[in-house]
Amino acid sequence: MRSYSTLCLLVLILWAASISIDVARAQSATNVRATYHYYNPASIGWDLLRASTYCATWDADKPLAWRQKYGWTAFCGPAGPQGQASCGLCLRITNTRTGTQITARIVDQCSNGGLDLDYQTIFSPLDSDGYGYQQGHLIVNYDFSATGVRATYHYYNPASIGWDLLRASAYCSTWYAGKPLAWRQKYGWTAFCGPVGPTGQAACGKCLRITNRRTGAQITARIVDQCGNGGLDLDYQTIFRPLDTDGYGYQQGHLIVDYSFVDCRD
Repeated sequence: MRSYSTLCLLVLILWAASISIDVARAQSATNVRATYHYYNPASIGWDLLRASTYCATWDADKPLAWRQKYGWTAFCGPAGPQGQASCGLCLRITNTRTGTQITARIVDQCSNGGLDLDYQTIFSPLDSDGYGYQQGHLIVNYDFSATGVRATYHYYNPASIGWDLLRASAYCSTWYAGKPLAWRQKYGWTAFCGPVGPTGQAACGKCLRITNRRTGAQITARIVDQCGNGGLDLDYQTIFRPLDTDGYGYQQGHLIVDYSFVDCRD
């Protein structure tokens, strides 16, 4: 009887571990069907309301520069946030047949279990050999991530200020200064202004899995601030230094990293 109970406990532990791994990886998917739709954003001034997109409710008033920065897609993929939570986020999409890649902005919902890409701005550039158009769809991989991003450093020194977001003058303190200490110190800190992912308040509190492209070192960081370098601005002690395993980043004044959004498991 005892051995049976032990076996059941072991199965439960393995099951829980597999869920944790799936959650951490739930920001990407492979071999997803991607159809196309004629939003024709350039011909309508990149107007989400005129395109009758789901996300227009929240993003129609975004500046033109934001709306036209990336081509558009509808999203109903098997991994990642759904509904309003997905609006405005960016996907790095790869055509599995050709390896062609492009970044797209989520502006709408769909019902095909994958992606519905604007033909002109996303589908056509991805369909580099024309096979997707012949078939009526592409098979793609996608992830909420970015590669080759510049990551500088900043001296937040959270341990010396009690992990106090207000004392650090962090942008996200407006919403997260009252979080428990265990939450604030669970991960090292970073400012975020990367090319893929939410911006402003929507980025606050989210977690990134960051990889140093030179050494392969990885670490998870919490977004607590904004930046202006088009990438990341990592706390030196808790994030930059552990990533900079060969010291080359400090010599150069920055690292080149990949990042992906992961579940913080708070």
